[in-house]
Amino acid sequence: MKNTKYKLFAAFFNFYKHIFKINNNRVSFIIINKDKFRGNLKYIYNEMNKRNEHLECNIISRDEYNLSGMNSVSGALRKIFVLLRLFLVKSYRLAVSRYIFLNDNFLPMAYMDLDLESDVVQVWHGPGAFKKFGLSSVTDPDLIDLEKRISEKLDYVVVSSKNVAPFYKEAFGVSEEKVIPLGIPRTDYYFRENNLVELRNKFENLYPESKDKKIVLYAPTFRENSFHDKDIIKNFNIDLFNRELGDQYILAVRLHPRINSADLLDDYNLIDVTNYKDEKELLLLADILITDYSSIMVEYALLNKPIIFYPYDYKYYTHIERGFYFDYKKRVPGPVTCHMEELIDIIKNDDFDLNKIEEFTELQFDYFDGNSTKRIVDYILDNNK
Repeated sequence: MKNTKYKLFAAFFNFYKHIFKINNNRVSFIIINKDKFRGNLKYIYNEMNKRNEHLECNIISRDEYNLSGMNSVSGALRKIFVLLRLFLVKSYRLAVSRYIFLNDNFLPMAYMDLDLESDVVQVWHGPGAFKKFGLSSVTDPDLIDLEKRISEKLDYVVVSSKNVAPFYKEAFGVSEEKVIPLGIPRTDYYFRENNLVELRNKFENLYPESKDKKIVLYAPTFRENSFHDKDIIKNFNIDLFNRELGDQYILAVRLHPRINSADLLDDYNLIDVTNYKDEKELLLLADILITDYSSIMVEYALLNKPIIFYPYDYKYYTHIERGFYFDYKKRVPGPVTCHMEELIDIIKNDDFDLNKIEEFTELQFDYFDGNSTKRIVDYILDNNK
């Protein structure tokens, strides 16, 4: 069923492609979720829009061709309308786009006949290189074939540094010259003037219990086997954290979007910030980040603030789910522990080595100037004059 809908979308795309000419003012953005057009691709759109007042934007999200929500007559009618618009209208706009940007895999692309006039740019949603992804981690032969066919259509893969470029070359199966280390657009946010007092007041208005307390942000990632997602909170002793650190710290938990936080966090004394609109604000406000294998730590490291790594299921994750591009325990920019008591002692004793964070960011990033978006758009446009 999945491949059928991907092939159907591609069939409409290919039909339009062979009839209509490229529109030099049209740009398409293919995103994971329609409610999350912010991040890297929104920064690129804003920069391109500043330069071209005639820019025409087409947004396609993966959830548009998701068939869920058809369990009622009204839901089925809405979904049919979304699918018709996707196949008939958005595929046309994509077919005539001069530039196509995406931040994840778009499986219909495996069957699309992309024109040489269109430039396809992959700006991966995860910053830097940390845990394996793409062809570095996929084992399903059918999915490997699809991802290889998609990668053949890419013109550029934007990465944060020349040091991580070989990992992206491997993950996407592309030639070295297609991987361009120009920076990550969303990180420009951290190099501009941000009013921390205003952000903190906004946060305290939403969560009054955080007033006069330091914020510890716990941001674990999902597990490929969703059965294990429920263990994420079970293995983090929130009662012990509050008992030992609650006078000074408030615990804010941001679960991965693939995890339903309401199912896991309702019964605990903490702040659930899973649906907080802008995670970049959370990173600015957090005094300490705790994570396991989330690439959010690459971004947070730019702020040179303490990070604790809590991989309670390290053996399972590395042997069953994913590996890493480097030695996890030696290279992550902060102390590693699998025990809550030790985690609490690290916070109490302020046992952090910020020099390790600096070394890590120099590996992950080539630029620290807040101009990554401009650099990317300059490169794409200059190469196509």
